Amino acid sequence: MPPVAAGPRPVAMPAIPQPRGLQPVPDTTPRGKRIFITGGAGFIGSHLVERLVDHNTLVVYDDLTRDALRFSAARSHPNLTLVEGDVLDAPRLREAMAGADICIHSAAIAGIYSVGQSVSRTLNVNLLGTVNTLEAAATNQVGRVIEFSTSEVYGPFVYRGKETDQVSVGPTGERRWTYALSKLAGEFFSYAYAHDRGLRVVTLRPFNVYGPRQVGEGAIQQMVHRALRDEDIVVYNDGTQVRSWCFITDFVDAVMLALGTDIPGHATFNVGNPQATITVYGLAEAIIRHTGSRSRIVHQPHPGPEVEMRVPDVGSAAARLGFTPRVGLEEGLRRTIDWYRERLAEGA
Repeated sequence: MPPVAAGPRPVAMPAIPQPRGLQPVPDTTPRGKRIFITGGAGFIGSHLVERLVDHNTLVVYDDLTRDALRFSAARSHPNLTLVEGDVLDAPRLREAMAGADICIHSAAIAGIYSVGQSVSRTLNVNLLGTVNTLEAAATNQVGRVIEFSTSEVYGPFVYRGKETDQVSVGPTGERRWTYALSKLAGEFFSYAYAHDRGLRVVTLRPFNVYGPRQVGEGAIQQMVHRALRDEDIVVYNDGTQVRSWCFITDFVDAVMLALGTDIPGHATFNVGNPQATITVYGLAEAIIRHTGSRSRIVHQPHPGPEVEMRVPDVGSAAARLGFTPRVGLEEGLRRTIDWYRERLAEGA
């Protein structure tokens, strides 16, 4: 493989203090496995790499469109092999996955605004890319697949939504729902490959994951960037939309717990933090307060359909995986802001 170009100074994530009254997270991190991660250079993927790379052999398969792994020391770890490739290239994907014990499929066109840049590519990457990944896993007899869906499958309003609740997408022609549809179809294919081909697949539905190294879209990272520069922070409509925010380490904990739990066939779990729930306007105010910014909050009409409320029920993940979110919104914002402030000081 060609040498990887040097990026900005790697920054390690310090340990997060555990809240009082919570037991330590059980260590279910795999050891001695060959783990294949599609989209492993992205925001979530880079944190998964850091958690797994010391004790396993990792193959990261990524087109490097959004490269967050450049900010991590794990990129140069001897246990990591980086393969530049597209999940739409089925033969290359299948060949690169050969010998894997575990596949974590995180490659996707992510973010509702990115969808608008190419609706057809969103459908291709998120749907056909998932089919290609599942087919490669079945062909290579991979023992466990973790697949990422999205909370968007619940539609415009969900309060304490359960995995068994009705899913909903909007009408054809509204680009926003293309993303939800493509991810929901990936869930159905995951179930089909488990049923028809004997794959063991866990689907995780993340609810607004945020934290250091988020690249591309993401409300918190965009607000933080503007706040650190004292620029106006845009809030769509009146800002009363409600979201629950999940810090990246909590989401990675859920992935590790899913890998360490014996789940036959296919199962789906919400992953989020219902206790870290706030309006979008309140989030902007909190970021201004934490950064000491002089930014103004300005309102703009939302360009298309909007989700008014998104709060998960994580009871199934708690009962079957042992998942408990541990990082509150104030702590998560502080750690996220500190990281972006350091990058801004470095000119990154």
